Amino acid sequence: MLDITCPYDGDCGRHFDSSAMDASDGAFLKTAIGKSMTFMFLHCPACARMFQFNPVAWTAQACEAVAPKAARPAKKSGKQLEKLLTREKVALPQAYLAHLRSAKPRPDMAIFTDEAPFTLYSLDALCKDVEVDGTSYLAVRQLAGFAQALAQAAGTGSKQAAPFSPAELAECLAIGEENTRILFIDSRDNDALWIYHCDGGDVEKTGLTVTSLMGPGAP
Repeated sequence: MLDITCPYDGDCGRHFDSSAMDASDGAFLKTAIGKSMTFMFLHCPACARMFQFNPVAWTAQACEAVAPKAARPAKKSGKQLEKLLTREKVALPQAYLAHLRSAKPRPDMAIFTDEAPFTLYSLDALCKDVEVDGTSYLAVRQLAGFAQALAQAAGTGSKQAAPFSPAELAECLAIGEENTRILFIDSRDNDALWIYHCDGGDVEKTGLTVTSLMGPGAP
């Protein structure tokens, strides 16, 4: 294989062989090459930063993925946060919004047995700014950024996030995360919970629903 060049040439720019990457990244790259995928995320073994990679064209592109920024120094009240969500046309299920307003919203949830639990966004965390591919989004809307990246890399007919089209994925609301996995609500029924894998662009159904988040242990 050819060397890969870290796209963060301002502070890294290292040339490296795929064998230098983390084992999971290396295995995923081989799978992506076999499937002729044109969009994925890898990590530079030198600076550890995530970047977008096209295994077909063998090109790397810098991106800033799901990194919260303290863009609003003054803490907003619950009413202000809800107004912000309304202004951004974010329609969370009413029962879940009421749960977030409660004194003790659920902080996390184990989605899979023997795996790390997902941190569930508070009302404040939903409204934090995150950057995806250099563009700022509310955390709850960050999948719009990933959907746009998928569409740009593979076209609007991309099947990488199947069964979601890029347009459908863009409408899904992110409500939690665990490392590079984002927990989101299916925009098609506003109830089923899915996981978006930032490092591969694929999705995974959990078998849980928004109601599950308000089950045992929730107020």
